[in-house]
Amino acid sequence: MSNKKIEAKDYFLPCPFCGDSELEIVESLFEDSNDCYELVVYCACGAQGPAAKTEDEATLKWNSRVKS
Repeated sequence: MSNKKIEAKDYFLPCPFCGDSELEIVESLFEDSNDCYELVVYCACGAQGPAAKTEDEATLKWNSRVKS
């Protein structure tokens, strides 16, 4: 698994659960993806965004979540 550290202030909204802004894009294996790894935005509290094929798509999905 490879991790790529991204500066949240430049790319990500803070985590909606813990408020942390130091997030990573990581590869994650999903059962419904035929043993393929996909990218997700991941927080140290365990929260993660939707699966994506590219880093840009993962970031967009994380930042496009519904605000409460």
